[in-house]
Amino acid sequence: MKNIFVKKNQDENNPNDKRKINLKEVMNMDIKALKVKFSKNLRKMNKVSTPQKKRKVIAFDMGSSVIKIVEGMYYKDELTIDRYITLKTPKDAIVDGEIKKSEEVFLKLAQIMKESGIKAKYAICTNNSTLIINREILIPKVEEEEMDTVVRYEIQQYLPINLEDYILQVTILDEEETNLSKKINVRVIAYPEKIARGYYNLITKLNLKPYALDVNYNAINKFINCIDRNNEYEYNPKDSVAFIDMGASFIDVNIYKNGNLDFTRIIKAGGNDLDEMLVERNLVSSDEVENFKVRNIDLEEPFEPVNIYVRETIDDWIEKIEKIIQFYKNKNMGDEVSSIVIFGGSSKLKGIDEYMTTKLGIKTKRKNGISKIAFKSSDDGKSIDDFINVIGSVIRLS
Repeated sequence: MKNIFVKKNQDENNPNDKRKINLKEVMNMDIKALKVKFSKNLRKMNKVSTPQKKRKVIAFDMGSSVIKIVEGMYYKDELTIDRYITLKTPKDAIVDGEIKKSEEVFLKLAQIMKESGIKAKYAICTNNSTLIINREILIPKVEEEEMDTVVRYEIQQYLPINLEDYILQVTILDEEETNLSKKINVRVIAYPEKIARGYYNLITKLNLKPYALDVNYNAINKFINCIDRNNEYEYNPKDSVAFIDMGASFIDVNIYKNGNLDFTRIIKAGGNDLDEMLVERNLVSSDEVENFKVRNIDLEEPFEPVNIYVRETIDDWIEKIEKIIQFYKNKNMGDEVSSIVIFGGSSKLKGIDEYMTTKLGIKTKRKNGISKIAFKSSDDGKSIDDFINVIGSVIRLS
């Protein structure tokens, strides 16, 4: 397997000296996670990073509009959050999951960490991007040491990409046996190396030790399995349930079944579209748009002019969500999505859960609380459900 990450302690006097860490040594995979070990003391890191070790971490959910941060610990199946923080992402600093303005992001994070008194030394980043590829493929059953070669060959038949630019993770889902041969169904996640390197450089510049790089749909999966066991939304885990993250730039549709990710798609739309529409129609100034949405939008009041305009945007989102759900149904031979849980910024629009229920014909509920977590910090007005992705990323499993 290709060597990807260059050690930071290479000889500075020799620019051609690019000592690298073998990817199989660097990538210590969590369940469906992209867990990256970046350390010159690899042996020491492996020792201290055994799952269920008592270690405090700082986790970052790197969004295009908002960066969400938590400091906490997952130990013996108990999750404790010391503090949770949001800060506005510098304009155009993170685009589609990639850090474009690293110095601006660094200065913002360094300042907030100092002001908040964060002490954790190990860091986790989670994000999502249309550039992250997630596919299920069927390959011949081979020995473990041959799997990487077979997967690379097969995925090149599906996708016209240069795999040298990606970090691959392969998870075996199930086996199939025919009269002629045995095959295995695997999930392949291809994470752009360029994006991963950007987060590595940021974390080390913050004097933190990079511990894991996660993807949001995996963080949500861990959240569901480890935190949401009380099942307050009365869905059957054996059914197909969609968790929809309604963010600023993207709407992430993630469908889970039997406690595992079954399907995921990203819609290039989100709260920014709604904000732009409101400003363009001269309904509100850009610096007041967030408060305006809370005070004035109510999807249960259809005849107010502002709600008519908002419904047009929401209807476009729902149409795209409906197409994804229908595609999932067709792909899985009629398997229906039984319920939907929405969270994220745009899920706070008044009446949106009832509106989506009516439009889609699928019971939709807003995730408006988190149980089974010990919070040491007081509630300062932040909506805790905004932190589902980053809280899920703190959970480390074997």
